[in-house]
Amino acid sequence: MLCTCRALAQERDSVENSVEHQKFLTLVNANREQSYVTFGSGIGTLEPLICEARLSPSYFFTGQKRSWALMLNPQVQIRMLNKKSYPIRNPSYKVYITYYHDIKFWQTSFLKKILYSNALWYAAVAHHSNGQEGTFYIPDDSTHAPNLKNGNFATNFLEFGVSSYHLEKIGSKNFSIREIKVWAEIHPPKGSLKEMRESYGFYRLYAKAGFLGPMRKRKGDAVNRWLQQSSIELKGGWIMGEMNGASPLQASRRLVIDITYKYYPTWFDEIAFFLRFYRGQDYYNIYYLNGELTQLSIGITSNIMNFQKAVKYLE
Repeated sequence: MLCTCRALAQERDSVENSVEHQKFLTLVNANREQSYVTFGSGIGTLEPLICEARLSPSYFFTGQKRSWALMLNPQVQIRMLNKKSYPIRNPSYKVYITYYHDIKFWQTSFLKKILYSNALWYAAVAHHSNGQEGTFYIPDDSTHAPNLKNGNFATNFLEFGVSSYHLEKIGSKNFSIREIKVWAEIHPPKGSLKEMRESYGFYRLYAKAGFLGPMRKRKGDAVNRWLQQSSIELKGGWIMGEMNGASPLQASRRLVIDITYKYYPTWFDEIAFFLRFYRGQDYYNIYYLNGELTQLSIGITSNIMNFQKAVKYLE
């Protein structure tokens, strides 16, 4: 009898640990950067494009317990110009090695009441470059114009952040997944090109709020169905450090605004359509020297989460 009770207890603990492990991996999965392709260049200050695209595969390593995970995330980003022969600008290459760990005390602390019920912290080592070896500025140019043809761009940086999630059921058929995330980027000067030290801004703070599904119960089923297949992300950032003489509070140079709406069609689980507004420093390698980018774009992105399965683990 004692052996039977012990076996049942061990089986119950095993199931609970498995669910907790899947919950943790769901949160980690939600933090991945997604692959995407835009349709054209959209509306704004970006030069005419056929498309902008990012390939972002991820590889996970984790233990049997739920407390940690290691992710390798190489990325390639391109801009294909709407010109004769459709040339591609020098691609952006990124590599992230990210360690994730759950925050065990979160659910018993006041943080659960201020933010959301599930949380993790992470730390990453990353590299961003364009694979070129030319001079940073156009040679023999007194204006210091950027060498967009083959100018070298490279920076190594650290990223630290905390991400908190919560699932809220809306009636019997709908649910809302909510997220708050804050993180910082630190680009050590010795890990970047010396030409970037006075222009790039080596210290960055970001915050993001994300919502999927209806925020409250509504009478119209059609509206609920549309909201259940929709998400919105509101991201803001502030760039600190030297930026070619920009003052510490000069929002026109330092502020980043990034708002994305996504629609997940029921007939294709693997993709989502998106509408994105971005305003801030250009994120495409050496092109940050071209000035601030303001852009409204549309496209398709990979759907990295099965939200119906996520509900089971985030309850």
